[in-house]
Amino acid sequence: MNYDIAILGGGASGLMAACALSEGGRRTVILEKQGRVGRKLLSTGNGRCNLTNRSAKPSDYHGARQAAQFALKTWPPRRIEGVFARLGVPCAADEAGRVYPMSRQAASVLDALRLCCDERGVETLTDFCVTGLTRSKAGFEAVAADGRRVRARCTLVCTGGLAAPKLGASGEGYKILESLGHAILPRFPAIAALKTPPEPVRGLKGIRAEGEITLLSGGQALRTEAGELLFAEAGISGIAAMQLARQVNEALRAGRSCAARLNLMPEALSLSERAKALPKRRAEDFLNGIVPKRLGQALMKAAGIDMARPAGSLTPSELRRLHDLLTGWTVPVTGTQGFDQAQVTAGGASLKDFDARTMQSLRCPGLFAAGEVLDVDGDCGGFNLQWAWSSALLAAEGINAYLTEGAP
Repeated sequence: MNYDIAILGGGASGLMAACALSEGGRRTVILEKQGRVGRKLLSTGNGRCNLTNRSAKPSDYHGARQAAQFALKTWPPRRIEGVFARLGVPCAADEAGRVYPMSRQAASVLDALRLCCDERGVETLTDFCVTGLTRSKAGFEAVAADGRRVRARCTLVCTGGLAAPKLGASGEGYKILESLGHAILPRFPAIAALKTPPEPVRGLKGIRAEGEITLLSGGQALRTEAGELLFAEAGISGIAAMQLARQVNEALRAGRSCAARLNLMPEALSLSERAKALPKRRAEDFLNGIVPKRLGQALMKAAGIDMARPAGSLTPSELRRLHDLLTGWTVPVTGTQGFDQAQVTAGGASLKDFDARTMQSLRCPGLFAAGEVLDVDGDCGGFNLQWAWSSALLAAEGINAYLTEGAP
């Protein structure tokens, strides 16, 4: 069967583009390699779907930031909220500007997109793993692994990246775009837990603490994030730490070493006054109430202080050493978790090969792309879904213009 548009991938970008294109009566088909669409979307925002962020700005994005800037300007968060309101999903924002469906359920977002596609006549072919895409005078032909073929006047690649392979990520979109002349930039995990040597964090698995984490490399502080830190068996997780993953991978790929400096006592406290007030308290319990007990004991050990000593016996130099650890404990960072645990892919198809105003390929007319397959990734907090929606809507506008102008 012939279509106006074949959309490769039924994730966030693909579904949004299908809704927009079918509104104008375009014959649209979604080719989804899995048994159902939107699996990764269901996992976003811990199942609540943080679908955008009202404070989104270009500096929240990495890679082809100018493309993200144009998408934000054309389809800003408030306009995206309006799109979802028309789909039957009213939204609400928290104090940080993170926007969620009023139901606080990612399933509500996926259902709204699916229902819209069904109501507007979008066809969805599941278990359709595209192994080849060729262009001819009549448009494009997509071939599935099982031999099925679909022809369309133009094609939109929304296959996502490499993050979360358990939810279907495999990177076939990169191969398709590369086969049609597009440059694929190095890809690596972003928004992922940091790996450390096991010794510094030994015994801290499962401990949570509020604080600040600063990424150090080459004698410079590259980025600081604040929030909850979660210690792992040989690493540090929590959103604050995971936000640093992209910069860690960039630095390590460039041959530079990395370390994380932890400030576990953002509020100013006098340890000397504390020692005077609690002179009989054993050192192993001295930091109890400031940080979790096991973390306090790890810091005491790092300071070289005997756990059995009473706090009143701690010398000024020992208290200063302990204070320095509380406010600047530095742990080597050896890498990040891989794509199996990462939330998003950094790198991807170069935006230099696309018109950022329309998302159309500059190398292959009639070919468009949107979402994570492209070299744009955002911080945690709704920014990546904002890019997914806005780039898909730009692509839909570009496709409509392309077909209106008399494409094959």
